[in-house]
Amino acid sequence: MRAQPTILGSPKNPLDITRWIERLALALNTNVSFGSTMSNQDGDVNISCWKATGTAPGTANTAFTINHNLGRVPNTIVGQDTNNGGVLYRGGTWTKTQIILKCTVASSVYNVIVS
Repeated sequence: MRAQPTILGSPKNPLDITRWIERLALALNTNVSFGSTMSNQDGDVNISCWKATGTAPGTANTAFTINHNLGRVPNTIVGQDTNNGGVLYRGGTWTKTQIILKCTVASSVYNVIVS
């Protein structure tokens, strides 16, 4: 479900405004989602994010690059997990097409979501 961007009816009519707010609440109430898979093609995604999976380098704290298609510089890592307790962190300057990360543990298999 997507939020309705404009009021159906008159923006001066309190009833139309109330209905619009109710529709926004319905769309946002537990319906904001990163999706149900790690695929960027996931139809359930309705938040601006990029998901990636992979394996960190064989040496801990070594920079590696992940390409993304956000069309903007991401703000932060919003979710991550690894198979061995490694923590992903910024490893360099992020751009509109790439992020650079490092991992505290060698060869971590990771899932990461950036937004």
